Amino acid sequence: MLVTAHNRVIPLSIPGGFVFLGEAFFLTASLLFALHPEALFIPRHPWGLAMAHLFLLGFGVGVLLGALHQLLPVVLEAPLYRPEWGYPVMVLWGLGVGLLAWGFVQAPSLVPVGGGLTLFALLFFAYHAYLTFRQAPRWNRVATALAWVVFYLVLTPFLGLFQALSQRYGLYDPERLAWHLLAGLGGVFLLSILGVGYKLLSMFTLTHGVDERVLGLLLWAANLGLLGLAMGERLGYLLLLLSYALALYDTWRILKNRMKRALDIGVRHYLLGLFFLGISLLVLPFNPIWAALWFALGFVGLVVTGMLYKILPFLVWTHRYAPRAGKEKVPLLKEMLPERAGYGAGALLALGALLLPFLPWAGWIYLAGVFPHVYALWEVMRR
Repeated sequence: MLVTAHNRVIPLSIPGGFVFLGEAFFLTASLLFALHPEALFIPRHPWGLAMAHLFLLGFGVGVLLGALHQLLPVVLEAPLYRPEWGYPVMVLWGLGVGLLAWGFVQAPSLVPVGGGLTLFALLFFAYHAYLTFRQAPRWNRVATALAWVVFYLVLTPFLGLFQALSQRYGLYDPERLAWHLLAGLGGVFLLSILGVGYKLLSMFTLTHGVDERVLGLLLWAANLGLLGLAMGERLGYLLLLLSYALALYDTWRILKNRMKRALDIGVRHYLLGLFFLGISLLVLPFNPIWAALWFALGFVGLVVTGMLYKILPFLVWTHRYAPRAGKEKVPLLKEMLPERAGYGAGALLALGALLLPFLPWAGWIYLAGVFPHVYALWEVMRR
């Protein structure tokens, strides 16, 4: 099928739809953190499973899917094969996440249904991404990172669905839950944030010409580290520490060579997220639950919210005001976002995430940070 000029244009409703559905899941998950903090510390607690999937599969993956619809053409220098395919992916994924969360707490029979819909949605997206990858005129290591992310986006729900169905047929193995967690937390979020973050951090700081070979080494270390942990090898943990050290080194090189000297809100959130990634990796051998909380709420939560403060204003300005620029007065890109609300949200989210392993009521602090975050994004859409 030929790629026409018509389907090169990505409607704002596709990335925007993923983002705001993700925000709804973010708000719901954060409310449950405050109401049921005890569930976060009990493995396989129904409310804990619901919160984890609303936050990670709903919020984290939702924003990731929205961003990838915009980022794939930039990284690959090729248009999306069929942008309109984003709509069925959005519907199936959103319905699947809702049914999955409801199934965990109220109707277990809905868990395979929700998981199946989500898996089908991500398979459809992966097929679309594959067709887009094939159009790339050249390849780079950021594209390799994105290819790995797409692979793990499919593998993670497949492992989770297999785990859910295995309980019905007497094939349940608790070790497969660790595979599901490693594929999701490490494969999807670690690789997407460090891989995509490499590209976005360079864009936000106006850094050019940074050698990508360190990113390639990071991908090898992270993937082998995840495989090692899945196999129960201690070397896997050391490789993950190595990948974190490489990420810090890459970040330092990008910031050292930046042309934009002031660090904006997105970059500051990214750096704070790297701090949470570090403490989660350090505590992982001693307290996996604390590590998972700091990874999800601190690392994923802060980086994703921070990147949204840069991505959404750019998308809205490009679609709404770019055609009118030079013909009439339009707002500047930096005027799109109420930054005070964004910084206030980041402070509350960081404090809540840091304290939650020690003080269960800190979930209310985290929830308080969600409201100024949602307000900031709403103001971007209103302008």
